[in-house]
Amino acid sequence: MITGQPKILIVDESLQDLRIHASTLRNQGFDVFCARSAKDTMTILETMIPDLFLIDTGMKNVDGYELCRRLKQEVVWKNIPVIFITASRSPEDIDQGYASGGVDYIVKPCHLNEFLSRVRNQIKLYQLVRQNDEMQAIAIDANPLTRLPGNNSIQKAIQAAIDENRDVGIIHTDLDNFKAFNDAYGFIIGDDVLIFNAAILHTALRKICDGQGFLGHIGGDDFVVMLPAVKMQEFGDEVVRSFDEGASSFYSDDDRERGHIVSVDRQGHINHSPITSISMGGMHLRDYWFTRYVEVAEVCAEVKHKAKTILGSNLFLDRREASPVPLGQPAVVAAEPTPDDKN
Repeated sequence: MITGQPKILIVDESLQDLRIHASTLRNQGFDVFCARSAKDTMTILETMIPDLFLIDTGMKNVDGYELCRRLKQEVVWKNIPVIFITASRSPEDIDQGYASGGVDYIVKPCHLNEFLSRVRNQIKLYQLVRQNDEMQAIAIDANPLTRLPGNNSIQKAIQAAIDENRDVGIIHTDLDNFKAFNDAYGFIIGDDVLIFNAAILHTALRKICDGQGFLGHIGGDDFVVMLPAVKMQEFGDEVVRSFDEGASSFYSDDDRERGHIVSVDRQGHINHSPITSISMGGMHLRDYWFTRYVEVAEVCAEVKHKAKTILGSNLFLDRREASPVPLGQPAVVAAEPTPDDKN
């Protein structure tokens, strides 16, 4: 997701021109960085990635055309647009600018409105390309059944929340007794239940969080939800209510009336499998000192396991003491689970 003010890196040996262009763009809300040589440019690029390069063509040692060619050889910078700024109106120079990888050519002196329009247009085009690339990446990663973001997208979303220290909750959901349902009714009807589950989670996010959340499908009957931390309990209550209202409709009248599936295993034992329910393990991201997604995944798995020891649909929230504690220190949980384990 593209966030924050667009970043522009201006490269120009002329200190006067550099100050004028930087001041103009900062007054328009852009985040501006300045370099006076190719060497300075590479140093700055060690700590940031711009949305646009503005490069003067007439620099000594390494001119603007050569700098552009070098940038286009690197994967991380090759798609970032380059606008050349020059005093030359020579058709040969303009052709050289485009041939070296530039997307536009501003001849000095340039009217302010034209200058800003060219900058804004290239940034908008670049952001559209990036958004399209992100959508394609999500589509490739998407779960083939629910079309929800898959593991790579889940990892990126949670890692971004860690890096930005967002006040969010993470909920790992899982269906109870789902294997028994699949065995009895077949995977086609089982897929219908998974789609139903995805719809319940999506609807609850929209209703409770007004769309301020993230829903991903890990695989099978495992889903991950990221949402404002203060909304976790309300979200969980809505999911439990909606899921329990609709889940029984996938069962036959006999199974629904009994409240369970009767099956015989390979050893000839009769088993009773309750109507499927949803278990949710939730945690407040800020209650831990996380640095990596894998740490979150480990805690989510633990909390989800505790949720599955409670009979019926539920949200089990891992509540810690008031101050954050290091990963691995025992958590103060909301309630003690029952010893009955669920499938």
